[in-house]
Amino acid sequence: MKRGFGFSILIVLLLGISVGCAKRETQVDRFYGTSYELAKQSQIYNPEAGVKDGSSVGLEGDVASRVIERYKEGFDEPAAKTETYSVDVEGMTIK
Repeated sequence: MKRGFGFSILIVLLLGISVGCAKRETQVDRFYGTSYELAKQSQIYNPEAGVKDGSSVGLEGDVASRVIERYKEGFDEPAAKTETYSVDVEGMTIK
């Protein structure tokens, strides 16, 4: 009985170790660092890129100022009060 139990524990440990070592490559692993390398190579090929491209493309002045004002007005109102719950061993309490 002891021998069978010890043998089964050994099998489980060996399976656990082999599963831990068997890692499949994911898309993230395959392309990790690609955008960094592309940006670095682009700067090597053309170090002056983006220096003399002219004005930036975006919102016009009056539209941009309205957007900024609306953004700033969002901070004038106080944040809504939220309730915080705490779960203890004795039960749930509201703080």
